[in-house]
Amino acid sequence: MDQDRILDKIKKCMEMAKSKTANPNEAEIALRQAHKLMEAYNLELGDVLASMACEVKIAAGSEGTPPTWRVRLAHVCAHAFGTKMIITTSAFSAAGFIFVGCAAAPELTGYAYQVLERQLQKARRDFLAEPKQKRCKRSTKVVRGDHFANGWIDAVYRKVDEFAGVEDNIAEAIEAYMAKHHPNLGTAEMKRRKLKARDEGAAVAGYQAGKAAQLHTAINHKPVARLTQGV
Repeated sequence: MDQDRILDKIKKCMEMAKSKTANPNEAEIALRQAHKLMEAYNLELGDVLASMACEVKIAAGSEGTPPTWRVRLAHVCAHAFGTKMIITTSAFSAAGFIFVGCAAAPELTGYAYQVLERQLQKARRDFLAEPKQKRCKRSTKVVRGDHFANGWIDAVYRKVDEFAGVEDNIAEAIEAYMAKHHPNLGTAEMKRRKLKARDEGAAVAGYQAGKAAQLHTAINHKPVARLTQGV
């Protein structure tokens, strides 16, 4: 019997043991069977929990280390869908984000990032195309564009934080997966540009534009893969 089938059997036993419909005797038998399988195949609880999670990798959309606003947007999406985010960089390939979670959550997180990134880029271009901004030199446009993007993300985060969250068993599965597949991760220090008085208008404009972005949630307060730009 291959390990995936063994893990599936153990997970089913553990689910039965935790089921509210199972009587105490059935729960005890299921839990005993799960422990018996784990001992027989030399598996630990961490192996079982890790098998409940998976990962999806997407392109960050920039060469080299992603700028702070891209990392923040990816983090907001991960927060919304209860996933863990990893930044990947390489001298031989474009930067990317890995999202670790359970069931469809990693895929939905990646989809959310791609959709919101397109919306944000369009809003940023529209802002920089305004007559007042068009007269600025390129370096000023870059700075104000970043402040606009961060303001936009601030607004989206406030929306997401209203329903974001993850159940304890999912959090445990993600942590077990991370420990098994990504045990030696480093830390990335992201610095947000200091906001100067002359650039405050860009941050405010970004925040107002970001309030129009909507990430719809399902009835059970879990986000679904349907993101739209509000009017």
